[in-house]
Order: sequence, then C-alpha cells, then structure tokens
Amino acid sequence: MPARSTDCEERPVLEPLFGLFVALALGAYLVVTLLRPERF
Repeated sequence: MPARSTDCEERPVLEPLFGLFVALALGAYLVVTLLRPERF
C-alpha cells in the first residue's frame, strides 16, 4: 500500500511541472518570433 500512495502523490506534481515547461517553451518561442520574425 505505501508504494501506491507515493506513486499517486508523485503524478499530480509532475503534471503541472510538465504544463509549466510547455507554457514556458511556447512563451519563449513567441518572444523569439516577435523579436526575429525573419528566422521563421
């Protein structure tokens, strides 16, 4: 039982971190395309 509880506790933490990483990557991409539109 303790192994399952730790597994359930880790997954809710990884999902928002993954979403934050995607949001930051998209934000960086948008900033780069605004500053240097000739590259894309």
